[in-house]
Amino acid sequence: RSSNPQGAAKAEKLLQTMHDHEAAGVGNVSPNTIAYSTCIMAWRNSRRGDAGERADALLDKMEGYEKKGLTHLRPNFIAYTNAMEAWISSKRPNSLERVEVILESMIERSRRDEYSDSAPSTTTFNVVMKAIQQSSHPMKHLKAEKLLNRMKEMHQSGDKRVKPTIMSYNIFFNACATTEGNNETRMSAFSSVVNALIDLQGNNRLSPDAYTWPAVWKACQNHLDVKKDLAWINRIFELTIKSGSVNELLFNNMRGFLPRQYMQKKLNTTEDVQRLTVHDLPLEWTCNAKLGRNRGGSRKAQTRKQSGGLQKARSKAKTG
Repeated sequence: RSSNPQGAAKAEKLLQTMHDHEAAGVGNVSPNTIAYSTCIMAWRNSRRGDAGERADALLDKMEGYEKKGLTHLRPNFIAYTNAMEAWISSKRPNSLERVEVILESMIERSRRDEYSDSAPSTTTFNVVMKAIQQSSHPMKHLKAEKLLNRMKEMHQSGDKRVKPTIMSYNIFFNACATTEGNNETRMSAFSSVVNALIDLQGNNRLSPDAYTWPAVWKACQNHLDVKKDLAWINRIFELTIKSGSVNELLFNNMRGFLPRQYMQKKLNTTEDVQRLTVHDLPLEWTCNAKLGRNRGGSRKAQTRKQSGGLQKARSKAKTG
């Protein structure tokens, strides 16, 4: 688990030693899937520029052993997912492409044989979503949206290993928030945020958490104009307050984007909002947030059934 750049090389050397001992007839030292997965994880943790290539090389070896009938060395979803993480940490221009290739390989393997341990899981898809978020793809919000929809489709078709979690949505919102480009592209990214937010609030299984609303406001800050898009900003503000989820992180996001006069009006104060803390906010704003003291505890945010309001805001934005 060491992040030492030399740790992965040492782990791979140890792996080769296990093979050498096995060839020499030494008992109880045969490498297996866990040993290889651990070695791939070491490359992931190394954050070296060649981490992705080294992880891929180990996967190739595992698949080669599997073809020879050595099933105790075949890759599982942990090995594949760690290889994806290795590519992300390497920060190569082709990292996203390689991550997507690994995902398709996993899906293809799960379709052609009964060995399900190599099938992608929710964690795997979240890692791919993270690769999209951290990429410089010009239309990353559309890629992220396609991936999120794919997760839903796979779950609806009966694949219980894959279903979107609140983490999936949070990474998705951040991918949309960090989409760059012209005004048309950025508004398309914000539209993707709104559509996913409506979907999330209509989901009886999921609720926004402490990271959801900050990601949504990050998208507002990056893609909206405070004057031109005031209808959207007002509606997102209303939904945020109703959620009772305003913590320190979210409060900083909001006041960093919204004009001083806007925040003062909402708070009914003339004080400098930059000098306020989250503990100075109305209870309605923070009742479901963890503030570091007993002020509403960790009660679940009551934010569902608000999609109708978003639909109204969309109509106002179009007509305005």
